[in-house]
Amino acid sequence: MLRRHAPLSPSSKLTDYLLTTRTLQYIVVGLSYFVVVPLVIYTFYYPSFHSDICSWPSASRSPRDLRLLLFGDPQIRGADTSSSLRTRLDIFGNDHYLGHIYSTLLPRLHPSHVIVVGDLFSSQWISDEEFDLRTRRYKNRIFRHPSLDVTPAPVFLNLSGNHDIGYAHDVTDSRVRRFEKHFGQLNFVVTGDDFRIIGFNSMSLDGSLDDDEKGQASFTRDVRNFLDEQMKVNFRGTTILATHVPLHKQRGICIDQPYFTYYDEESEQLIREQNMISEETSQWLLNGFFGEGRAGHGVIINGHDHEGCLVRHTVVKGEPRWNVTAIATGDARYQYDYDNSDSSGVLEVTVRSVMGQFGGNVGLLQGTWNTSAQDYTFSFSLCRFGSQHIWWATYVIAIICACASVIAFIGLPFLDEKARRVFITGTMTPPILNSDIICHRSRHTIPVSPPTSGRQTPVDSFLSGGKTQKMD
Repeated sequence: MLRRHAPLSPSSKLTDYLLTTRTLQYIVVGLSYFVVVPLVIYTFYYPSFHSDICSWPSASRSPRDLRLLLFGDPQIRGADTSSSLRTRLDIFGNDHYLGHIYSTLLPRLHPSHVIVVGDLFSSQWISDEEFDLRTRRYKNRIFRHPSLDVTPAPVFLNLSGNHDIGYAHDVTDSRVRRFEKHFGQLNFVVTGDDFRIIGFNSMSLDGSLDDDEKGQASFTRDVRNFLDEQMKVNFRGTTILATHVPLHKQRGICIDQPYFTYYDEESEQLIREQNMISEETSQWLLNGFFGEGRAGHGVIINGHDHEGCLVRHTVVKGEPRWNVTAIATGDARYQYDYDNSDSSGVLEVTVRSVMGQFGGNVGLLQGTWNTSAQDYTFSFSLCRFGSQHIWWATYVIAIICACASVIAFIGLPFLDEKARRVFITGTMTPPILNSDIICHRSRHTIPVSPPTSGRQTPVDSFLSGGKTQKMD
């Protein structure tokens, strides 16, 4: 006996289809909303989520105030013809990750100065062509001005690092010339009414004055003569020393330990690598700029130690010698206030690296002018964006969700051919009947025995739309 299923009406089939499609669309939009939106909000407004360390602690807007954004060791890498696609993509993403941090903080904080404390690039051994290429990336991708005009524009200062010009024995005329061509003098001073920022080539500071093999002795003489001149200036304001290599500290104060290697280990003259300025040179700098007869106070800023460190140097009474005590180190979350009028100590800030593997850190150093004391009160905090994976996840997931939404709202209605005919013609093809007696060999033909009389069989009756027809 042939069993017949009741045909579904086109309207009910269309309703079921629309409900299914709309449900999928709602799921896609819901996932996009609850995943992408929080990531985008954090990525572009992360300083608001960390306002205690990503904003200036003082609301003072005196023209004398100092607001310094400090970037440590970006060390941007390069690619060549042998580099894989993954390496090139990673470099591209890293550039824009660093650029995002800068362009997010700049219009929000309106700094008076932006200082990159050395190691702009990852290697001093690169060719001049590669140096020019990385310089364009540095200026156009990373430290570019955002579309929102920032007025007044901050003073932008770049310090030289060992990966830019080399350590003492690796410094050459060609490396110095190409750096100074794009980023300014190795040794410089920026002055204001009540402050001065002194930047210098700390890699050559401990170099040998007898080393003339590559002319390194001239760089050592240059930096020492420059610093001698600045020490002799009768300046009564606040001095901010900006150096790439940190001052000397005993083992255990910071994560980096005192470390020197030499090309000639016996004479200890030709420096190959150093973690800190030598103890003797460090004492000379502290006495020369902050010792007896000087203003006696100021701030020292540097990089090189990627982990970061915050210390205070205090002079030993009656002696031309300074001790150092730790305040914070590593990625500790902190905001530190420093009374600059206290001549018994000098703050040294070693900025944790801005590289993604260290968390995308930016140092915020604010000097608030104290009218009654006629001096600055400083505060420092370390603003952290987070791993570069956050930046990658935001953009990758946003792209995936955007594509999924396009498919859900445009592509999904056309994936089912039957549903497509419903939308175009408004009709529905009847379903093929299942039979316990008849074996279907194809979708369109049903084998039946020839009729023995003029009366139509049940199958013939159904296929003809239910109308009885006379068969000859």
